[in-house]
Amino acid sequence: MNISSSAAISGVQTALFRHDVSANDVANSATPGYEQVTPQQVAMHPAGARVAHLARTPNDSVELSNTDLATEAIEQKENRVTLSANLSVIKAQDRMNGEILDLFA
Repeated sequence: MNISSSAAISGVQTALFRHDVSANDVANSATPGYEQVTPQQVAMHPAGARVAHLARTPNDSVELSNTDLATEAIEQKENRVTLSANLSVIKAQDRMNGEILDLFA
């Protein structure tokens, strides 16, 4: 596996994880006292990304959740675009590998 495939696969995994965290925030938006969780993404070397840790936004209210649904909607759209872009890289890499094999066949 080459570096572009590894980077794209880590990007897919990161986007899916971030989407799961966002979906959990939305699902708990009506839960009293729930603290919104934000994934902290970092770059991996030589290429790729991962979620380093999850940060909780302190909530002073016992009766309300502090989940911002607008922020979560944007997060989910960003994750969808990131996922699509990384899958496109994997598909292109697969096509290129097929063409290289066809040259040697």
